[in-house]
Amino acid sequence: MIRIVILDWGDTVMRNLPYPGPMARWPRVEAVPGVAAALAALQGHCRLVLATNAADSGAALVREALARVGLEGHFDAVLTARELGVRKPEPAFFAAVLRESGTAAAEAAVVGDDYPVDVAGARALGLRAVWLNPGRAPCPSPHPQYDAELQTMAELPAALATMHLPGVAECMELLAGQDAPPPLVAHVQAVAAVAFRLAERLRGLGRKVDPLLAHRGGLVHDLGKVTARRLGRDHGELGAEILRAQGYPQLAGIAGRHLMFTILEPTCAPATWEEKLVFYADKIVEGDRVVTLDERLQALCGRYPENAARMRACLPALRALEAEIAGALGIPGPQLPRILQAGSQGAQPAESAS
Repeated sequence: MIRIVILDWGDTVMRNLPYPGPMARWPRVEAVPGVAAALAALQGHCRLVLATNAADSGAALVREALARVGLEGHFDAVLTARELGVRKPEPAFFAAVLRESGTAAAEAAVVGDDYPVDVAGARALGLRAVWLNPGRAPCPSPHPQYDAELQTMAELPAALATMHLPGVAECMELLAGQDAPPPLVAHVQAVAAVAFRLAERLRGLGRKVDPLLAHRGGLVHDLGKVTARRLGRDHGELGAEILRAQGYPQLAGIAGRHLMFTILEPTCAPATWEEKLVFYADKIVEGDRVVTLDERLQALCGRYPENAARMRACLPALRALEAEIAGALGIPGPQLPRILQAGSQGAQPAESAS
């Protein structure tokens, strides 16, 4: 449960305009669109704290600037780097804000527009992070650290109410709990990175897809693999059971529909964009490398010769899915793995603990 929302100031609550000196003394000040309604909706349901790196303003001047746009009364506290003696993204900054607010990291969410400063900094200390990304810029990392993404501040209350996916570190903990070995972890990380980048591109072209869901689905699609081998069970089915028990039904759907043979069964085949993207990414990632469908299929047939004929029978459907994804992106299907290979560097997640 989120008890405290910690908001950045410049370009999150109030616009940074091209004037020198403290914002309170600027000839003109503006609130970020949608922020007044968001703060009004949240007030009374959680504590609102403004925490800023602003170099020219202490807390009194920040409040003076907020008052000029009618926002000062919404904040329970205003904390600045000048008073705290440390700046974002240092973990000590967020730790000081939590200490001043008397709140645990698990009960706090940070909202900001600067990904490395606000989002990555907050997640490094275990706080939830909401990224204000009005221009839908690509995430700087192939492993997104944010828990929700906004185009406008008006979306903030709904985003806070529906943050339902585990973070990167939580996904890693789920995998560790199922004894996932390093090669399997490397594989799911690569699959997640590919699915995420594809989802970002599709969303940019107007498709209804959630890149964060595609990413987290990629991280946990093989969650049940090790345990299923011991039990002689279908690892997609077992992974789906584990994820449903953890309260992640959408991730369970992705895990349950990612196995090769599901593509031949209309009732089991991947149906949503997120399911399709994780399924496809899994079929072009061999180990932790992006390869072609033919190369991946050859490797799988070599490891599982007893299923080779059945897997080869899936190839036409796999090519059709590749063509569907590539067509939505406006590129020829056979070029898709090569494009993804070019962008697959740096697929290791930055967050190791929450």
